[in-house]
Amino acid sequence: MSLAFLLPLLLAGPDPESILASVKSAYTASPSYTVDFVQTYAPSGFAPAAPETGRLTLQAPDQLRFDYDGSEGKLFTFDGTAARQYVAADRQMIVRTLAPEDRERLPLLFFESAGSVLERYDATAAASGGGLTEVTLTPKAGGEPARIVLAVSPEGDVKRLVVTDTAGNRTTFTFSGRKAGSRRPASDFALKPPAGTKVVSD
Repeated sequence: MSLAFLLPLLLAGPDPESILASVKSAYTASPSYTVDFVQTYAPSGFAPAAPETGRLTLQAPDQLRFDYDGSEGKLFTFDGTAARQYVAADRQMIVRTLAPEDRERLPLLFFESAGSVLERYDATAAASGGGLTEVTLTPKAGGEPARIVLAVSPEGDVKRLVVTDTAGNRTTFTFSGRKAGSRRPASDFALKPPAGTKVVSD
């Protein structure tokens, strides 16, 4: 085999499709997963807000639960249809049916096939620090979000998720300590607050 034939293969960068496929495998091999997270919001033109920490539960095909640290008792869940944000200190829960662009801001694409993701996004991949590969997704049809970047380990473990909207506002999740678990009950995601809680439908 000639060097001229091999050279394009040697110069080729990481393949976004195979990396996205490894992410799906990593997050669907067990019934559920939990990870620790640090969430930072950086509004365009301003200093980032104070980071929030907590634990995220992911359950394929489309369920998420963010349990935030802190005394206010903040939770955010998505049961596949509706999102619920509950703050115990305020005794209030907001319930929303998410639009497609809102769903794209969540780690739901961890569960998607590479083909499904690439139908909506143009993708590039490049080596990053610490042995990670960054996959950058840009929507083919425009709109929100403007860009999604995943930093992925060789095992398909997403270590960082950065979502940037068209105004330049950026939300960054840093993940660590992924653990496999058993299947969680639907009530973990279709949250029912304590009696006396004000429920607001948006």
